[in-house]
Amino acid sequence: MKRALLIALAIAATAGIAHAYPQYQLSREQTCGSCHLSPTGGGLLNDNGELTDEDDAKWGGDPTFLHGAKELPEWLHLGGDVRFAAGASNPGGGWGPALFPMQIEGHVQADRGPVSVVADLGFTIPNEDNPITLLWSRNHYVEWHQRESGEGLYARAGRFMPTYGLRLAEHTAYTRRFGGTPLFSEAYGASVGWVTPGAELHLTGFVHDRWQDSIEDGDGAALYAEKRFGKIAVGAEARYANGAEDVRTQGGATAKLWLDGPAVLLSAEAQVVHQTFDAGGKRNQAVAYLLASWFFAHSYFLDVGLGHYDEDVKVPDVDRDTVEVNLHWFPKTHMELVLMGRLQMIALGNGGDNASYGLVQFHYRM
Repeated sequence: MKRALLIALAIAATAGIAHAYPQYQLSREQTCGSCHLSPTGGGLLNDNGELTDEDDAKWGGDPTFLHGAKELPEWLHLGGDVRFAAGASNPGGGWGPALFPMQIEGHVQADRGPVSVVADLGFTIPNEDNPITLLWSRNHYVEWHQRESGEGLYARAGRFMPTYGLRLAEHTAYTRRFGGTPLFSEAYGASVGWVTPGAELHLTGFVHDRWQDSIEDGDGAALYAEKRFGKIAVGAEARYANGAEDVRTQGGATAKLWLDGPAVLLSAEAQVVHQTFDAGGKRNQAVAYLLASWFFAHSYFLDVGLGHYDEDVKVPDVDRDTVEVNLHWFPKTHMELVLMGRLQMIALGNGGDNASYGLVQFHYRM
């Protein structure tokens, strides 16, 4: 029983936070802001996003806040996300049962003309890898946007995740975990950007959180640019962070391709990371992720992801490879079930025990 609890807590330490599904970009819309109030995606849905939720649901339903039970004034937007998961996990050395909360979080946005105040409030499980506070806010910032649709110029200041890379909701993806946007790495900063159906550009300067623990302990900047050509998108990215023990300089590229016939979106990201340690020494890392999203039936889509991470390209048998499979089903508006499976190997099995899990996740959006 004690072992099962430790396994559950270990997985909970890397529990997911709902952001957005960029799998809908190109397959449905050209920009993340087409479905979200934020021009960079994630967080609360706008009217079009709620209609998409209704269209995707197997048995429909009212997609608005609390299923339409409470009508909000136009200037106020409320929501929340609750996620739980159950199944089995093998962190290396043996399988055990797992049952844990992944996310319990509320969201609010208040608008006054082109200015919005955005915040969330949620719970975490305190441990050495997570923020030490039980109750905390990952995001709280003030944003100005040129147009109500989210297109055009925008600027924000506060605590948030710098816009970078594919922006996958799946935090286990190597290009998130090792590529600059790991779970709980929000920082204080200021960002400016420009978003249109054909292209977008985001520049963020950030400093690490001085008031509470965060995975991001560096100060720096992040740049992401993307150009779209119909059903194709290509992007470029660069990031610098001067941390407590090291300096990380990295750059990379992204690409997306929508295939109408099989209804498949291919997404890819590759990065090179140069890390210099304050105590002396340096190393180069390589990280890449390929994701195929198949919209094979109404209310379903299937993700198959392949990841590679080499923490030092000069050292043998420290590279990691992973295969991830996630089946998403939307039975009703506000509700999602995800069947999740993952296998990770170190040096293709020569560098240590394999790790894996099989989970069922329940997600409810308020």
